[in-house]
Amino acid sequence: MEINLNLIPPYREEEIRKNKRFKLIVKLELFMFSFVLVFFAFLFIVSYILDLNLEIAANETGMAQDRKQFSDIRKYDEQFSLANADIAMIEKINKDQLYWSGLFSKISQATISGISLQNLATKEYAVFLVGKADSRENLVTFKDNLGKDGCFWEINLPLSDLVSKGNTDFQMDFKIKEECVHSTR
Repeated sequence: MEINLNLIPPYREEEIRKNKRFKLIVKLELFMFSFVLVFFAFLFIVSYILDLNLEIAANETGMAQDRKQFSDIRKYDEQFSLANADIAMIEKINKDQLYWSGLFSKISQATISGISLQNLATKEYAVFLVGKADSRENLVTFKDNLGKDGCFWEINLPLSDLVSKGNTDFQMDFKIKEECVHSTR
């Protein structure tokens, strides 16, 4: 059997109990404080990870938009290249194009009354005319008018066409200067 002897006065016992409770409360508060501290650290880490993921997602979205814009720019660049190639080809065709309307206009200006043209043929820069003249003088005047124009040269009118005085069928050939039938654009 054990005998317990209490030699501590009652006011001291009360102080000891209060001390034990105080130590227990301090331990509980420290435990709660550490728990709250760990909880806030956990929340801070989760917040940091979420911010990092949001930044990564925003960067990926921005990169996707940049890729789309780059793709659009590449598509437009290809379309511009094709359009430029088409324009260059059209420009080349226009440069090599002969404009016979200027020739017809100049021949019309050189033609006088009494001259009728029945046929006109061209080969490269040579022209062959067939027509009728009501007089030899009108035919010579027509030939001289063509010679005065700076676009025609080597005008050939056979002497046989100048033999008859009236209602003469004639054939005439001449050459045209290149700049007179090329575009002036």
